[in-house]
This record gives sequence, C-alpha cells and structure tokens, in this order.
Amino acid sequence: MVRTLFLSFLFVILSLSLTSCIEVHISLFVRGDGSGRGKITYVIVKGIYQAPDEEKMAINEDKLAEQLSKREGVKVIRTGSSFQDENMVRVWGEFEFEDVTKLSDGYIKYMFSKLPDGKREIRLNYRVTGELHKRDIFKSMFKDLVSSAEIEVEGKVISTNGKKISSSKVRWEIPAEEVVGKDVLEDMIVIFEPKRKGIFKRIRERLGF
Repeated sequence: MVRTLFLSFLFVILSLSLTSCIEVHISLFVRGDGSGRGKITYVIVKGIYQAPDEEKMAINEDKLAEQLSKREGVKVIRTGSSFQDENMVRVWGEFEFEDVTKLSDGYIKYMFSKLPDGKREIRLNYRVTGELHKRDIFKSMFKDLVSSAEIEVEGKVISTNGKKISSSKVRWEIPAEEVVGKDVLEDMIVIFEPKRKGIFKRIRERLGF
C-alpha cells in the first residue's frame, strides 16, 4: 500500500523540485464493512514544509488536512508536525473513513469486496508509466529512503502478498531504490475473515439501536 501512496506523492513532488526528499508511512484499520481509520506521515525536507503557499509546494498540517478532507466520507481527526532533525520534518494526519474505496486517487484504485464465502478482500491497484522517474539522478536521490505501510483488519488475515506480522495485521517496507526508475503495475492484496458480531450487537442493529 505505501508503495502506491509513496510513488504517487513522490512523482508530484519530483515534478516540482529535484531537491525534495520524502518517505511515506501509512497505517489503516479496516472493518468488515469497509470503514475504518488511518494515519499517514510524510517525512520531508524542511524547505518543502516551509515553502510559500503560492509556490504550490508546501506540505504542512493545514495542507494535509485539506488534502484528506476533500475525500468523500473522510473526517480529519487531528494533524501535527515535528522536526526529525535540522533538515527533515515529519507531518502527520489521523483520519476516519466511511468507505476505503473513497481513498482512491489518480494513481491508486482502492477496492473492497465481499467474497461469496463471507471473507473480505482489500486490493490496491497502482499503475504509473512515464520517463520522469527513470532518470538516474532520482535513483541516487532516493536510494536511502524507506517507506512503510500497515493494514490492520477487524478480523483475521487469511492471505496476503505483504508480510503478516500478526493474525490481523500486514506490513510492507519499500526501499525507494527498488521502485524509482521503473514502470509500476501492481496489486497489493489482503483477504480477511471479518470478526463476527456478538448476538446482542446483532439484535441492537436489527432493532435500530
């Protein structure tokens, strides 16, 4: 997942500045109905954080909140930032979403399916082609950056092409040097068995409580 988010945001920044550096760390918690909550953190160079708004390069708490709130059914809970060191800034935002598919953008398509056997599938389809990110300078600029992602589900993970770190959580770690310089067409998949609701909760839902 973070590979998709990392690349889509990376290419936007690359088109603005050759001196930008970025990591993306994202975590999502997804329920059986496709709703959930998440947190995304950008690690960026201080110049991007402090860039004037009119240059359309600034990445800060306000910009992140604005970006998230434009998505249908997404509610921003809180945002923040801190200096990681004298050159790098961490900008983060926490949010809730009603439908994980509404997180889709021009680069990533989020899909959520209810399978015939009662299981659920989360699939993120990412596709990008072009020459910009194939230049050797980008490989050297981003070779030390590592992004990450975690998907936790309300239930039990049955299968995934990520690294399963618990019965309900999957993680990906993506060194930038593995993806910069390539055309990318990729699916990231988690299939899970949703947690069964207790009898009293099912009764309350039927009665509309």
